Amino acid sequence: MKPVSLLLASVLAISGASFIAPQPVAAAEDLAAKGAAILKASDDRAVKFPDQTYTASMEIYKSGKLRTTMVFSMVTKGLVKQLIRFLQPGDVAGMKILMEGPEELYVYSPEFQKVRRIAAHMKNQGFNGSEFTPEDMVMAKLSPLFDAVLVGKTGNETQLNLKPKSAESTSFSKLEIFIDSTVGGITRIKYFDQAGNHIRTQTREEWKAFEDGMIPTRIRMKNLKTTDETVINLSEIDVKTAIDDETFSRRTLMRG
Repeated sequence: MKPVSLLLASVLAISGASFIAPQPVAAAEDLAAKGAAILKASDDRAVKFPDQTYTASMEIYKSGKLRTTMVFSMVTKGLVKQLIRFLQPGDVAGMKILMEGPEELYVYSPEFQKVRRIAAHMKNQGFNGSEFTPEDMVMAKLSPLFDAVLVGKTGNETQLNLKPKSAESTSFSKLEIFIDSTVGGITRIKYFDQAGNHIRTQTREEWKAFEDGMIPTRIRMKNLKTTDETVINLSEIDVKTAIDDETFSRRTLMRG
């Protein structure tokens, strides 16, 4: 998507050559300050319901064909604590994934009845053949990990470009996110690898009202290299029941 704000860049043609005019320092700082504020507000809206429970089906498509469907339950507290329990099919039933904190991810295997920590180099690898990764769990809140710059607004949609605060915070060189004011949340995320290639797109759809907020009930992740796609559909969403902190512990992973 091309930038829509003339404050960002002007492409000029002079003697047959084109170049991007540099931004005034004050304008660049203003766009960064606005971007940071918008991103923080988006994160705050995402945790409007601090305790959430839901059931999800995860459809994995390869070469345009549905290959498998997994069912899992998930509980989350403030987005920084999450617990996934796989329910179906039988070969993954009983597997659990826990995020105790932003850098603490663990997986429980019922086959070996063991808990192991997910290593940093494994966080960008797909869950059970899906296009979603452990890193996506860590990136549930974006403002702690990224600096934002406001690109502009088209209709109801605002675009921010995000750069990692540190090289260790993410495997991506940048993200482009799109916030729709009609739902009050992020509706698309474009992911770019270290070489600057657009490699994945996440789309959040089917937004539904809960209390005085909105939650997307369908989330798509498309791999631009392979064209494979994973679609998660949420149901049985509960935003009212409080969740005990003890739920998010390694002891929980060992329980039935």
